[in-house]
Amino acid sequence: MQETQGGPSLDLSAVPLVLEAGCGFLAPGGRRVLADVEGRGVLTALASDQPVFARVDDGAERPVSAGELRGGALAFRESLTLSADTVPEGFAARVDLWCDPEPWPCEAEPFEAAWGGEFETEGAGWWRLSGIPEGGRVLAWIGGLATPVVVPAALCGVPMPFAGGLRLSGPPAEGARVAGWRSAGWTWVETDRVDPCDEASREAHGWAGQNETAILRLESRFDPSSAIVAGTHRGHLNGASFDVTVDNATPRVRLRRTFDRFHGVQRARVLVDGAFVGIWRSYTEDRTCRWAEDDFPLPPAATRGRDRVRVTIDPMPGTALWDAARYRVLCARCR
Repeated sequence: MQETQGGPSLDLSAVPLVLEAGCGFLAPGGRRVLADVEGRGVLTALASDQPVFARVDDGAERPVSAGELRGGALAFRESLTLSADTVPEGFAARVDLWCDPEPWPCEAEPFEAAWGGEFETEGAGWWRLSGIPEGGRVLAWIGGLATPVVVPAALCGVPMPFAGGLRLSGPPAEGARVAGWRSAGWTWVETDRVDPCDEASREAHGWAGQNETAILRLESRFDPSSAIVAGTHRGHLNGASFDVTVDNATPRVRLRRTFDRFHGVQRARVLVDGAFVGIWRSYTEDRTCRWAEDDFPLPPAATRGRDRVRVTIDPMPGTALWDAARYRVLCARCR
C-alpha cells in the first residue's frame, strides 16, 4: 500500500512472503544463500545480526541493511538472491511479490486497537503490529488463504499489505497495538473453480495435461492449529492447460491453488492464452502439515476486457512435481 495526496492507494497485486534461513546452502564464492526469489517484487524488510548481500536480477552483489529498507524498498524484476558469509542468527526477510506499478485507489480509513493475541478485519489495506516481544511470532491469514504467513517479531512493525480480509494470531503482550489502513468494502469474488481430479470439471474447463500422476488421497492439515482435511490431488510433470471464467470489469484477478507441499519447492511457468506472464513458485516444504494454499496474481493486461482465458501451468525442470487439488479464480470487487 502506498500513500498519495488523495489518500492511501492499495497495491492489490502484492503477495507478502516471509523467508527465514535454515542451513543456507553454499553458493559459488563461499557465501551462504539465505533467500532465492523468482519473479517481480520488492524486498521490504530485513532482520539480521550480520551483513547481508543482495543480488538483483543477476546483477552484481551489493550489501543491504534493515536501515536502508526503512528508507525505501529494494525492487527487482526477475530475481532476488540474499546471501551472507554465515547463516545470521534470527535472519528473516519480507518480500512482496508481483507488485503492480499502478496501485488501485480505494477509499480507506485508519484503524488501531490494543493487541490481545487475536485480531480480524475485512476488506483490503495494510497492517503493522508494535510491542511484540523478541522471539515472538504472529500468524497472518491473508485474503482467506488457509496457509498463514509466519511473521517474526522483528518484522511485525513493517506495514504488510492484505486484500480480502485479515486474521492475526500470536502471543499477547502488554502495551502492544495493531494499526493500519483498510478499505472495508473490498473483497474477492470466486468466478470459477477447477478440480483436476474430477472428470466433469476437467471436461467443462477443457483440461489438457501431460504426464499426470494417478489421483492421490491425502488427510492432513494446513497448519498445526487447524483441523485435519481429507481430499484428493494429483501432480503433473509437463504442462497442463485449462479454461477459466474471469470478471472483465476488474483488472485484479488471482489464481489460488490448493496443493500438497510434501516434496518441497515447486516451480512453473504460467501462460495466459499462450503468453508468458510469470513464474509461480512455492517456497515451503512441510511433511507434517502437508496441505497448503498460494496465490498467483495475473497481470491486468492478461485478462482486461475478457470473460474467459486459457491458463497453462508448465512445470520447470529440476524441481518437485507440480501438484494441485484445485484452482480457484478470484476477482476483486469493491462494494
